[in-house]
Amino acid sequence: MAKLADLVTRFVELERGAANILPPESVTAQAVAAVSFYAGFAALTHLAEGADIDENVDITVSEWAEIRPLFILYVERENALQMEATGILSAGGGFGRSSSEVGSEITQLEADLPRRVFFHPVVTV
Repeated sequence: MAKLADLVTRFVELERGAANILPPESVTAQAVAAVSFYAGFAALTHLAEGADIDENVDITVSEWAEIRPLFILYVERENALQMEATGILSAGGGFGRSSSEVGSEITQLEADLPRRVFFHPVVTV
């Protein structure tokens, strides 16, 4: 189990250092968005009833395994949007996928996530 802020820090500092142009606050916002989407379909183990989802929420390893792919796509899309927005200032083309390419992959993953994470205990009578 880890705080969402710690997972974001690890991502920014160790996993995507040079490839990420977003400030840590933007990466954190993408992580919160991914966790919030996940929480719409599966209960977060350590989220108190009525508590807000923010960078201080505790995430289990199994929750992060499901959330992380969506988080990475959210960050990639935000990076692409930033690159596209600043692309008019430079003569060269950008690198990586366009925001629309990433967006279509996000749509697919978001459509599949509810099926993968929904859980309801079986009750027998």
